[in-house]
Amino acid sequence: MKLTPSSRSFSGLALAVTATVLVQPLLSAPAGAAQVPSAGDRATTAGAAWLKSQLTNGILHNAEYDYDDLGLTADIAFALDAVGGQAAAVTQVVDAIEPKAEAWVGGFTPGRVYAGSLAKLVSVVQVADQDPRSYNGTDQVARLEGLVASAAPLTGRLQDAGVVAGDPFDADYVAVVGQSFAARALTDAGSARAAAATSFLLDQQCDAGFFREKLTADKTAAEQGCVSGTDVGNVDATAFAVINILETPDAPAAARGAAYVAASWLTSQQAADGSFSAGSLGTNANTTGLAGWALAEAGQDGAASKAAAWLRGSQVAALAPCTSTLSADNGAVTYTPADLTAARAAGSFSIPAREVTRRASAQALPVLAHVPAGAGALGVTAPASAVQGTSVTVTVNGLGAGEPACVTLGSESRAVTGTGAGVDASFTLPATPGDRTISVTTLGAAPTTRTLSVQGPPSAARGSVRGVRLEGPSGFREAGSTAALTVVGAAPGAQYVLRGPGIDATVVTGSDGVLTRLVALPNQTATAQYVLFGVDGQIADDTRVLGEKTFKVAVLKADGPRTRVLVRGMEPGEKVKIVVAGDTLAKGRANDKGRFVARVALPTDKAKVRLRAVGQFPALRSGSTTVTR
Repeated sequence: MKLTPSSRSFSGLALAVTATVLVQPLLSAPAGAAQVPSAGDRATTAGAAWLKSQLTNGILHNAEYDYDDLGLTADIAFALDAVGGQAAAVTQVVDAIEPKAEAWVGGFTPGRVYAGSLAKLVSVVQVADQDPRSYNGTDQVARLEGLVASAAPLTGRLQDAGVVAGDPFDADYVAVVGQSFAARALTDAGSARAAAATSFLLDQQCDAGFFREKLTADKTAAEQGCVSGTDVGNVDATAFAVINILETPDAPAAARGAAYVAASWLTSQQAADGSFSAGSLGTNANTTGLAGWALAEAGQDGAASKAAAWLRGSQVAALAPCTSTLSADNGAVTYTPADLTAARAAGSFSIPAREVTRRASAQALPVLAHVPAGAGALGVTAPASAVQGTSVTVTVNGLGAGEPACVTLGSESRAVTGTGAGVDASFTLPATPGDRTISVTTLGAAPTTRTLSVQGPPSAARGSVRGVRLEGPSGFREAGSTAALTVVGAAPGAQYVLRGPGIDATVVTGSDGVLTRLVALPNQTATAQYVLFGVDGQIADDTRVLGEKTFKVAVLKADGPRTRVLVRGMEPGEKVKIVVAGDTLAKGRANDKGRFVARVALPTDKAKVRLRAVGQFPALRSGSTTVTR
């Protein structure tokens, strides 16, 4: 199951610029005008790119201890598969592991097989849509089946082969994580041993919902499962069990139910800041990443988003030109935020720190798809021009909470951090005229840009704007309609320049210091900004215009005698009504994502009911669906 949270809808990046003096207005781009990747896509794109950059011909080589870390290589493949769009890289990894497979799953003595590694090997081969029954010239599924016990009290237990008795440095290393990979691999393979392996895995779940870390050491003991009140929960083991069960399409209902119960236990272990602790190892990205990934698989999007938000604080984001330190490692996730601070101070990762960061990044990547999304329309809005030497404030919208960005205007740059709402950065324009580029750079996406023309003030603007107000219509206005703009508080006979959609004119106030002009509003959804220029600055007023739009209407599910209806595609704050046969069943306003949900009682005397959603201007904005009973 690929992670496809609702937060991955294109919520995008938008840039709005307001000048403090003498700025010519321009329409903001309508929502959906540009396909900027969502915050989750940006985070996972950067993380996936970094992980792939750590591979050498498809293999991750541990530079600290000089060996090919095939287990971590497989972890990278699982992570890339989970975020989607990385099939070629996953195939490269599995192809590269194949000739080295025996070095991973086999020991130094004849017949020694690490069963947990073998189960993981079969699973990663399956993820790449390859056949584990003929992988590296061996039927790896049959080999794995042979390591699943068939006699009580161990029926279904995965066991290492060839353990050297009496060797203090050798043992059966299979734990709950390995058992969960065996259940996954054998179920995917349609093996007759899958049910037993899965049943033994579920025996490791305690009454509280968690999975314990280790299997029973005494293989002769009658009780081979969790002993409630004695065994303790382990976040990593529980997360792996949830992931492996829910990533198995044919997992039995009992296993899926157990996974959802385990996910509920995970939520009880989450700290207020979204992180997870590994006990004595403390809070870290590995455990938080795995737990967040498991929660996402279980549909616990809110908890997954909190975990992702914490992890974003450990993701490298050296965005030029604001900073270049660690830019070669953009997208990596460090073990802790303190490790990221240390690497920045050192200017690079040490070899040991890089190895730890690689493992943390692999386990954190999937849940980064759930980082908090930012509000705001797609695209960039900016004035067409501003006066040389004046100050402008750049507002960046669409950044998720905690998401870093670098804003540049000409040769100046400002580092900003998203809050979920607009974030401001101020610039002083150069004293010379010419075009200047406004650019916003984030992780995992191409820069978003607009051009600002630096000019002199309009020569016809002679009146003062001190104490003057420009008043336009409040609320939403219908596209193509006429609106009145009024200047209040000016000196009698003061001369200004009024600019905006549908008007660019010199205007003069009456003897009472007031003037009113009618303007034709744009014919599409937009924020129409009107600016009154004076000799000493400018004032502005925005009018929100709604154009033609067909809403998406969906029936979610029955909620007792009522039916839940979801309407999408509206503007935030827009009025909406749910109507059946002329009767209004519900009304309200769209939320900040342009959505409206209502519980309605549909007529019971008809087999089919046409349900309409009517927006602020019914002739232009509506949608419908038919409910069949």
